[in-house]
Amino acid sequence: MEDNEEKPSHSTSLQTSNAVLRAGELVERELKQIKKALEEKTRQLDHSLSILRATIESTADGILVTDEEGHVFRFNERYLQMWQIHLPEIIDMRQHRQLLKFYCKYLADPQAFMYRIKEIYETWPRESFDSLELADGRVFERFSKIQYVDGRSVGRVWSFRDITARKHAEEALRESNERLFFMADAMPQKIFIARADGELDYFNQQWKDYTGLALEQMAGWEWIKLIHPDDAEESVGRWRDSLATGEPFQVECRFRKADGGYRWHLIRAQARRDAKGVILMWVGSNTDIDTIKRADEEKKQLLENERIARSEAERASHIKDEFLATLSHELRTPLNAILGWSQLILHGTMSREDIHRGLETIERNARAQNKLIEDLLEMSSIISGKVRLDVQRLDVAAIAEVAIESVTPAAEAKGIHLQKTVDTGAGLVSGDSNRLQQIIWNLLSNAVKFTPRGGTVEVSVGRIASHLEVTVRDTGLGIKPEFLVYVFDRFRQADSSLTRNYGGLGLGLAIVKQLVGLHGGTVRAESAGEGKGASFIVCLPLAPVDDTRGRQSPTPAPPIFGDGNIALAGLTILVVDDELDARELINEVLTQCEAKVITASNAVEGLGILKSHRPDLIISDIGMPEMDGYQLIREVRSLPATHGGKTPAIALSAFAHSEDRTKAMIAGYQIYLSKPVESHELVASIGNLAGWKRKTG
Repeated sequence: MEDNEEKPSHSTSLQTSNAVLRAGELVERELKQIKKALEEKTRQLDHSLSILRATIESTADGILVTDEEGHVFRFNERYLQMWQIHLPEIIDMRQHRQLLKFYCKYLADPQAFMYRIKEIYETWPRESFDSLELADGRVFERFSKIQYVDGRSVGRVWSFRDITARKHAEEALRESNERLFFMADAMPQKIFIARADGELDYFNQQWKDYTGLALEQMAGWEWIKLIHPDDAEESVGRWRDSLATGEPFQVECRFRKADGGYRWHLIRAQARRDAKGVILMWVGSNTDIDTIKRADEEKKQLLENERIARSEAERASHIKDEFLATLSHELRTPLNAILGWSQLILHGTMSREDIHRGLETIERNARAQNKLIEDLLEMSSIISGKVRLDVQRLDVAAIAEVAIESVTPAAEAKGIHLQKTVDTGAGLVSGDSNRLQQIIWNLLSNAVKFTPRGGTVEVSVGRIASHLEVTVRDTGLGIKPEFLVYVFDRFRQADSSLTRNYGGLGLGLAIVKQLVGLHGGTVRAESAGEGKGASFIVCLPLAPVDDTRGRQSPTPAPPIFGDGNIALAGLTILVVDDELDARELINEVLTQCEAKVITASNAVEGLGILKSHRPDLIISDIGMPEMDGYQLIREVRSLPATHGGKTPAIALSAFAHSEDRTKAMIAGYQIYLSKPVESHELVASIGNLAGWKRKTG
């Protein structure tokens, strides 16, 4: 039994041993696995640390690692180089503060540096950033940051970067910018800089001085308010186009000054791009071109004025050519009739009736030619300002009656009905009687001339408000609308062609306008169109009220005397004229009036006759060779009375300007007559000057 009991016990022990053995083997295997894993982790950690060390060593920054107490854990080679620390020295300096004291000698301000380190350790901020200036001029940038493991602070990493080159570059850039801004401020132009989106962010001093505004007031797009409203739309449109396309910007516009005025400026801007062509900014300038612009405008105006003047000169030349052609025609036409009938009469083969008819034709054409010449001289006097008015208080109604009577025969000859509506109480005007009668007569003659047979000419005189109005209305040819503005121009005729139906020089209405203007009035023409008649309205200011002066009737025209009404018997008359025909004509006229006539062909001969024959009266031409009529009368007046110095004298000349008359009267003549002169007018003037009375029978 004992043997049986021992067997189980031995078996149990054996099993226990085996179990222990197996457990040991298992533990050993697990330990080997753990060891292997630890070795792998250690290898990986060493690899990571190697990479970390290599990374730290390869960086351009100096690296230092400390704990919260300031113990130095790690540093890289760059850190030692930056602070000029040798390896044995740092091994002996395991405290951060020892290191700090070591390289304080390199700092420009060690005290501030140490104060900042103390502040960091005391407050222990998450991050810190400082700029360190060294005594040798270098600049370090220091950055520190707390490192955490499992949420617990294990120390601080300090990095140091040498930014000396960057600082120098920034300083150089700053100095460059300052130089550029200084140059921009010194320039006479207004310089601006805009961002890529077009908003302005810089103006130079010239801009500020000109506008009187600060940069803050003009930033962005506020500068648009300085552009003249009339130029703003175009300027902004071009600016937006340049921003969209990148093309250079250029525009001329008016730019507002600080005082509110505007001056013309040329605004230009150019885009600055990077290496890829992307626009970084716009640089532009405002150049004052106001003087140039105004000079250009003046030049354009001068050119325009020159063009207008040239066009006007060409038009005037054309009108002159037309006038000369018309004048030649109008002068030659009556001359043709005069010359033709004169030659027929001189042949001596005509009957008494034909001779009489021929003489009437000669007289009629001579008078027509004389009227043409008088109109030319009248217009010349008016243009040169030599017309003088004998101003009186006049009744225009009475003057109109006289003018109407003078044109009645011509109107009746054409079968034209003359109608008049004259307000005799219309009032008085201040004016020259002869000139006012000439105005109305010219208008009436013009109406009769252009009104066909059977037509009507109406004259009305009445008071309208504070002026007196004379209207001459006809049912004649009318006036084309496009010609109305030229109807009062000199030498202008609605029809100046060779096929025109009416003669004349085109001076009648021009004379009317000038004479009306001299009286302080106005004249206008109205017409519904061609074939619808025309109206001419003269407006004259009423004369001031004057109770001390009565109404005066117009001075009547000189009376026409019949042949033989004045006898000049007993008178000896000296006629001086270099033209033989003129001398013979005067001799014949005066001889028929029973006067004794002595003729001289020049002034010298006339002086001799004066001294030898002592005539009662002298008639002398003005324009003569060697000694003219002015010199002659001066010589006469220088003689004593016993030698004929007081002999009455009449000037008879083709010079018919008012200044010619004045000059003759000043020289010593008593009467001045213009050629051609009517025989009865010459005889009447002689009779008046000699003191003779008209015979009664």
